[in-house]
Amino acid sequence: MYKNRSCYHVLFSPAPMAMLLLALLLLAQPRPASASEDSANANAEAAGQRAHFAREFCGKSAHDEAEYKEKLRKVLTEADQFDTRWQAGWRRGDSDAIQMRSLQLSSPSEFAARIKSNCDRIRWQAENSLRARQPK
Repeated sequence: MYKNRSCYHVLFSPAPMAMLLLALLLLAQPRPASASEDSANANAEAAGQRAHFAREFCGKSAHDEAEYKEKLRKVLTEADQFDTRWQAGWRRGDSDAIQMRSLQLSSPSEFAARIKSNCDRIRWQAENSLRARQPK
């Protein structure tokens, strides 16, 4: 008498529906980023922050910055969010600039020493970041 009801019970019971919903949710999740993609995005952000400092304190021009950014984009091919990360780093450089300006007012000699040291380090990092890396 209830033969059809047992088929309904098996097909539409909560367990298979929950499994179907779980499978759909897993498919809808964004793909996890690879370690190299995460690293490339982080490098783009750090480069944006350093470029901001170099523009502000090391005498680099907007043209120098644009050239460096385009060269770096070609090296960091795995950075899927290059421009977004560059801008985030650039904005983080705003707080660095505020701190350095404050230091310039309070201790000009320490400011000069830090500028020299930081500009040398940033120059080295910029040159190093443009070297193509061999995949591991």
